[in-house]
Amino acid sequence: MFQDFFRSRAAEVTAMAGVTASQAGFAVMHLTQGDAVDPVAIPVSAYAVTWPGVVLFPASVLALAAACAVLAGRGVGLAREGFIRFLLGGTALMLVCAAVFRTGTPESGLTWWAQIHRYTAGAAFVLLTVIAALCAIRMRQAGAPAWVRHGTWWATAISVLTFATTTVNTFIPGFLDGGDWRGIPQRVLLVVLSTLLWFLVANSIRSAVPAVAAPAIEAAPAPVLAGVRS
Repeated sequence: MFQDFFRSRAAEVTAMAGVTASQAGFAVMHLTQGDAVDPVAIPVSAYAVTWPGVVLFPASVLALAAACAVLAGRGVGLAREGFIRFLLGGTALMLVCAAVFRTGTPESGLTWWAQIHRYTAGAAFVLLTVIAALCAIRMRQAGAPAWVRHGTWWATAISVLTFATTTVNTFIPGFLDGGDWRGIPQRVLLVVLSTLLWFLVANSIRSAVPAVAAPAIEAAPAPVLAGVRS
């Protein structure tokens, strides 16, 4: 039953709706919470502690998790993609944990649930970056469209760069005053990796479309020569 769902049109719509809803939710949070959250200096997870991010943040993260879960079930259009699907399932699980466990506040500090949020969110970003690299390497062999191949490569390169920058800014905030602008690479990483899921969904849908077989050409009957009895 589950295999039938993952191969269905409903699964495709669920994956596309998940990515769309997630990107829309984060866009609304940025537009409505600009006074409470500084996008340059404050991490994205800070939206979860003020309104409307209290609702929109977990909803947006769960929507992204749903898209990853669907791709884990149906695949991304590559041959022998079991490991990639496993990583997508792990990403979905990490995103669920990041949505359920909120980040801390200046008053609460780095609580145990805030640490779970921090490391599961980081793990989800790492897994998506690895997935991007694996898919980029194999997209040409799968016959993916040029825009999907190039987009996956760009997503991989930008993700590696921004993730490395985010890691340095988080754990060594004094280096180049990275702690003062650590919100920027986090937001770039979020946009790039959510866009990566668009490429994977598109390739998954493309590979699921059955090839149209060429119509069979019936052989013309052999000519019968006059005067020859059958």
